[in-house]
Amino acid sequence: MGRRFSMVAAISALPVLLGIAGCVQHEDGWATGYRPDHADKIAVVMPQGAPSISQQFFRDRSGYGHAGIDIVGRIGSPVIAAASGQVIVSYFEPAYGNRVTIDHGPNSAGLRTITVYKHLNSRAVSAGDRVERGQHIATLGNTGGLAGGIPHLHFEVQREVRPKVLRAVDPHTMWVNGVGQVSCFDPATSYDLAQFGATYPVPCN
Repeated sequence: MGRRFSMVAAISALPVLLGIAGCVQHEDGWATGYRPDHADKIAVVMPQGAPSISQQFFRDRSGYGHAGIDIVGRIGSPVIAAASGQVIVSYFEPAYGNRVTIDHGPNSAGLRTITVYKHLNSRAVSAGDRVERGQHIATLGNTGGLAGGIPHLHFEVQREVRPKVLRAVDPHTMWVNGVGQVSCFDPATSYDLAQFGATYPVPCN
């Protein structure tokens, strides 16, 4: 189900990406709005130095749409782990290019959260590796046919709704600083390890 959601999401997003290829704002601190027909819009607060978001999460009434957020940047820019965990996937495939998936472990109910990073230019970790929040795991790219040739990171957060059944959720509901508060990683900050909270998967300037 999750894979079908992601495939349909990417296909539906491709015309949008191609249409904005020449006008996406690449300066930091900017985020596009949600689609008008998205029911659960979130007020997104972008730090001034956070690389910009060119497409938001979207799910239609049938359960399909865009399963994450797209962060624009230059090819080769660092991609970092949004939270500590174990790499469970690191490989290349034709549609999504280089991808990395990290399992962040179970919550108090025993249900896992994972993060997914797609269209990477290169991967710096392998399945089985333990990674820490903020660790360099890959570089931003435009690999895979569904990247539309636009350098960006497609970032997803997926949560188990029951054991082994994952559902994509809006990443803006999962930031450590609160809903809608895009949270840049700060190596000097002590993060709460008792519950999952994400930091931005690319370094802020």
